[in-house]
Amino acid sequence: MTSSDISLTALNIDTDFVKQAKGMGLETLGDIMDMKLPDLRKKKGFNYIWYATLLEILERQGLLDEFERRQL
Repeated sequence: MTSSDISLTALNIDTDFVKQAKGMGLETLGDIMDMKLPDLRKKKGFNYIWYATLLEILERQGLLDEFERRQL
């Protein structure tokens, strides 16, 4: 299983974050990694507090640099 296939529920993260992500149709790290920020911002439930938490999670998972590269 690659890190992109990991379900958000399998990570040791806040359940409210996971619920909010699921509400936006994001179930795995791969779902998040494949999103462009403009599309993510359009999703109902998106806010910058959630996004800041997302960036912290990606950093802990070693995926922040890749996520940033994909945004270019």
